[in-house]
Amino acid sequence: MAVTGVGQISLSSRKFAILGGGISSLAAAYHLLDKVKDPSNITVLESSERVGGWMQSCSTENGAVFELGPRSIRPAGNAGRATLKIVHDLGLEKNVLSVSSSHPAARSRFIYSREKLHQLPSGVISIIKRQSLFSKSLLPTIIREPFVRGKQDHEDESIYNFFKRRMNEEVAEYLSDPLCRGIFAGDSRLLSLQSCFPAVHQYENQHGSIIKGAFFTKEVSDPSVMSPLAMRAKEERWSTWSLKGGLQTLSDKLLEVLIQRGVNVKMTSPCTAVNFNPDGKLRVAWPNEELTVDHVMSGIPAERLATILPEDCLELTSELKNINSTTVAVVNLEYEGNVVPVEGFGYLAPSSEPLKVLGIIFDSCAFPENDRPGGKTTRLTVMMGGHWFNSLFGDPNSVDPSHLQDVAEEAAEKTLGIRTKPTSCLTTVQYDCIPQYTLGHSYRLKNIFDFIEKRKLPLSLIGSSYNGVSVNDCIYNAQRAVERILAAN
Repeated sequence: MAVTGVGQISLSSRKFAILGGGISSLAAAYHLLDKVKDPSNITVLESSERVGGWMQSCSTENGAVFELGPRSIRPAGNAGRATLKIVHDLGLEKNVLSVSSSHPAARSRFIYSREKLHQLPSGVISIIKRQSLFSKSLLPTIIREPFVRGKQDHEDESIYNFFKRRMNEEVAEYLSDPLCRGIFAGDSRLLSLQSCFPAVHQYENQHGSIIKGAFFTKEVSDPSVMSPLAMRAKEERWSTWSLKGGLQTLSDKLLEVLIQRGVNVKMTSPCTAVNFNPDGKLRVAWPNEELTVDHVMSGIPAERLATILPEDCLELTSELKNINSTTVAVVNLEYEGNVVPVEGFGYLAPSSEPLKVLGIIFDSCAFPENDRPGGKTTRLTVMMGGHWFNSLFGDPNSVDPSHLQDVAEEAAEKTLGIRTKPTSCLTTVQYDCIPQYTLGHSYRLKNIFDFIEKRKLPLSLIGSSYNGVSVNDCIYNAQRAVERILAAN
């Protein structure tokens, strides 16, 4: 029987199943709370023993906080304000740790290349002067950019080729390449500019230039995401922010509120099947249990969702299977004293650099409040693997954690001159944690959402597999998905 959705009932009386317990799913459940009469009509299915997904914090015995995933969040834009509104609504303002735009962690970011750290330009003067990273000043390249001819076809373009075309090869190699390694743990030569940086893609399409687009484009403000905390962030000119105890504080608080309000949150309950009934409802199964609902919101990875949908959704599942994710090793290190030779956010390394790490984050510079109490210590996070995991370290499932720690310590010594041994170390392999928006991603999404719309399926896709990998993107896209369900009713 063909899969279709039929009929509509009042949103307030509908039953929802939310797949996954990551930040997208938690935000979706939170935004549904005031839309349903009975919160017990919302069921969240999480496969593991904890919520938050890739957002994960760990406290050592001595009180230091290690972030195993995202460590800071930007406050700007509607998506940034959506996250701040949830933080405000949950009463977490007192836990916020903010970094102003004048702080070294905001102004000083580095690229490691040719055996030295190069500070990235952070103002007009630094753009005019020749930077050590580049063979000449960036000013002529920036002046020339608005006059560069636009792309003459509509084929998807890689991030690397876009910046090589509009700027120059050095910008592509030493800026876009390490940036993609830091955000996506991916290869800029394979990642889609349109899907990874849609705003930059629109700058060229609408204004013919990155520079003109950035200057003339103004985001339409969404009044639904405004809050006193967002106003404070603007007034105090925050660059980034985090939370005392780590960002997992946010997902833990969301879980607490959902349970208090009566949402069914089922841990260690991986969804094993989603089937569409002729009456428009869905049957959602997990080990030894099954539930009939009116709507499913999937926050699990696209590849995983493809394995639990029915056979007559082949057009859909074949596209979902092509949205792959990459594995990242995270090594958290703590040292006695102040061992980093410079202040700043950290550094990234381009893929051309013979270094086995993606970059190192100087956690103690941005958020010293999460250092252990007592004397001065330094927390660092070393990121490695990603697109290059298998070629550098072999199978992620069999890699030796002690080898990853050795690589991290060697990189800290080589690039930062740290010769002392860390007092604490935590090595974590985050499997398939960052989706890769490779060339053709936008076409895959069109096919996916066209299929859902054509069949009128009561299925919403949220999470980082589709339209943004950041915490802000996940939260705001979950809110908008709930709003679309409400609008359809």
